[in-house]
Amino acid sequence: MSNIYDYIEKNCDSLFSEEPFCEVDALVFAWLSYYEIENLQNVGYNCINLTLQELVMASQKILGKIKEPGRLGKLVSASTGAWVLKKVAKKKRYKHVRIADFKTVNNFENNTQFSVTSYALDTGMEVVAFRGTDTSVAGWKEDCMISYSSEVPSQKLAVEYLESRAGKTDLVITGHSKGGNLAIYSAAKCKKSVLKNIVDIYNFDGPGFCFDIKEAENYSAIADHIHSYIPGSSIVGMLLKHMDDYTIVASSSAGILQHYAIYWQIENRTFVTQEGRNISSRSADIAFQAWLNELSFEDRKKFVETIFAIFEGAGVEYFDDITSEGFSVMKSIFLKMRQLDDETANMVRSFFKALMDASLSEVKAAAVDIYNNVIETIGNLPSL
Repeated sequence: MSNIYDYIEKNCDSLFSEEPFCEVDALVFAWLSYYEIENLQNVGYNCINLTLQELVMASQKILGKIKEPGRLGKLVSASTGAWVLKKVAKKKRYKHVRIADFKTVNNFENNTQFSVTSYALDTGMEVVAFRGTDTSVAGWKEDCMISYSSEVPSQKLAVEYLESRAGKTDLVITGHSKGGNLAIYSAAKCKKSVLKNIVDIYNFDGPGFCFDIKEAENYSAIADHIHSYIPGSSIVGMLLKHMDDYTIVASSSAGILQHYAIYWQIENRTFVTQEGRNISSRSADIAFQAWLNELSFEDRKKFVETIFAIFEGAGVEYFDDITSEGFSVMKSIFLKMRQLDDETANMVRSFFKALMDASLSEVKAAAVDIYNNVIETIGNLPSL
C-alpha cells in the first residue's frame, strides 16, 4: 500500500493551481516542518523567500548531504523532515513553493520548544506548519505540562505567530503531534479578525487539552474547518480531552509506531481509512484516562516537575543523551528516583502501572490480530 513517499513520487506532477490542495499535502507540509531550517539561519544564511529546491541546494552545500533515514528510526526526527524535503524539491508541485517565514524558539529554562514554518504556494495561499516535539527534555516536559496548564509557552507563541500571518492571504494551518495541538489551539484562541483568513486546519494525531477546546470562543467559527486524523492504534492523539470527530487512517506500522505518519496508507490523494480504533488504542486510552482522573491538576504538575527534575538533575538535555552516554546517565537517573518521597514515589509507580497495562493490552491486541489473520487463511478455527 502507498505511503507519503509514494504520494510524492506519483502524485506531485501538477502545480497547486492545477490540482487543488488535499489532505495528504497537509501531512507533507506538517512533515516538512521537522526540517531544522534554523540550522541554516544560525550560520548566517537567509532562508526567507527561498524555494524548496533552493533550500535543499543550500542545505546540502552548507550542512552536508541529506541522507535517507532508517525505516524504524526515531518516531519523528529532523532526518525524516529533511528526507521529505529532498524528495518534494524534485517535484513540479513543490519545488517552487517558497519559504514565506519561520520562527524557532528553544528555551530550556522556561520549557519551550517551538517551531513553525510558513510556505507560499503558487495559488497565493500560505500553509502554516507547526512542528511537533523533538527529542529535547524541555520539549517533552512542555508536552506533559498540557495535562494541567490551560496554556503552555508554545501555545501562546502559536497564537501570536498565527496573528502575525493574518491579513496577508488565505491560510491553511497544519501540524503533526504537538504541532496538531498547536494548529487547533492557535485558531481557537486567535483574534477574531484572523478567522476570515483560515481555510482549513489539519491535526495529525495531536494530543488533546486539559480543558474542553469546544468551549473556546472561536470554536464554533472554526469547527467545520478542522480535520483531525489518527492511526488505528493511536496513543498520542487520544491523550487528554480530545475531539471525537476524527478520521481513522490505516497504517503499515504497528502499535505506537503508527504515530510515525510517514507510513500511513494513501490511495491517490486521500488516506486509506478504517472503521474503528484498534483494541490497543482503546485500552491505552482507558488506562491513561483512569490514571489522570485520579490526579488533580496540582498532582499532575507535581508529577511532571518531579519526573523531569530527575532527567535535568542527571544532566540530560536530550533523550538521545541517555543512549549516547549509557550507564553513567542511567545510574544518575536511578539514584535520583531513589530520593523521591513516598507520596511522589506512589504517583510514579501508578503511572508506570498504567503504562504497563497499556503496553500489555497492545501486546494482547497484536496477538489477537495475528490469530484472526491466521484463521482467515486456515478457515477452521474459532475467531477471538
